[in-house]
Amino acid sequence: MTLEPLLPEILRQHIPEISALEPSFDKGGFKWVYRAEVHERDEALKVIAIRNVLDQADDHDQAEAFLREQYARIHREIQALGKCDVREIVKLGGVKPIEFEHEKIHYLVYSEEYVNGSDLWRLIRKNKELPSLFELISLFTSLLRCIQELWRHGYVHRDIKPHNVMKTNSPDRPFILLDFGIAFAVNETSLTFRPEDRMPVATYRYLAPEMLQPDFRERIDYRTDLYTTGMTVFEYAAHRHPLAKDADDLMQTVSRALRQPPAPLRKYRKDLPASFCSMVDAMLKKKPALRPANLKMLVRQLEEMK
Repeated sequence: MTLEPLLPEILRQHIPEISALEPSFDKGGFKWVYRAEVHERDEALKVIAIRNVLDQADDHDQAEAFLREQYARIHREIQALGKCDVREIVKLGGVKPIEFEHEKIHYLVYSEEYVNGSDLWRLIRKNKELPSLFELISLFTSLLRCIQELWRHGYVHRDIKPHNVMKTNSPDRPFILLDFGIAFAVNETSLTFRPEDRMPVATYRYLAPEMLQPDFRERIDYRTDLYTTGMTVFEYAAHRHPLAKDADDLMQTVSRALRQPPAPLRKYRKDLPASFCSMVDAMLKKKPALRPANLKMLVRQLEEMK
C-alpha cells in the first residue's frame, strides 16, 4: 500500500505556525518531506504516516506492539537530534511533534532545519568529476565529528550513507548528516518487536558485517558508524561502491558484506595520498576491533593532511 502525500492545505489546518508550504520534494511510501516557512524561516517539514495494522491484524497484541515500535523510533530520532549539538548534524525546527488523523490514517509531523544543498548520492550519480582531497578530508572529518557527538550521548546512527549526507555551499557547514530514523541507543531498551524473527533494520548496501550477528544489540558501538562512514567516503571518492553491485539482490549484498574483502580505495584514486586511502580502507575491516578506535586522533590525522 502506497499513500499519496497530504495536500498542503490539510497540513496547514493542523499546523497553524506554517505560513508557506511547498509540495513534497522527497517522496516515500509512508514518509514525505515538505519545504515549509515556519516563523519566517525555511524548514523541512517531516510527515510520517503511521500504518494502522490493528484493523487487519489477526493478532491484536502483535499489531499493537508493532505500532508502538513505529512511534518509539520516531520519538527516539527527535530525542537524539535534540541532544546533539554540533554543526555537522541537522537541527530540529520550530514545529514540535504533532499527531493527527486524516481519513483514518494517523500522521506524526515535526520539522527540522531546511538544508540547502544536495545529498551525496545525487552528486555521485550526476557528477563525472571526482572530489578533491580537500573535500574528502572535509567530508571524513565532518562524519567523524558526528560519530563523536552521537556516541557522547549513547547513540549509534546505523544509517550513514550518501543519501543521508548533504553537501552545502557553506564553508562553516560543508556537510550535514540527516535521518536518525533507525538510530540505536545503547543505554535504552531495544525498540524492535520480536527481533529474533526479523532482519535488522538497515540499508543493506551499507550494512556493517557485525549487524548481521544475532547478538549485535549487545555488542554494537560507534565502530559500526565508522564502517558506514568508510563506505560513504569511499563511494563519494571513487563514485563506486567498494563491495556492492547495482544488480545485486539482497542475499548477494549480505554475502559480500560478510565475506568479500572491499576493494582498496587506491585502486580507483591513485591521485590521493596513500595515507588517506589507507585510513578509509581501515574503516572497512570486517571485525570492529580492527577498525581505528581513537576518534580524536583520526580527526587530528586528517587535519594534518590538508
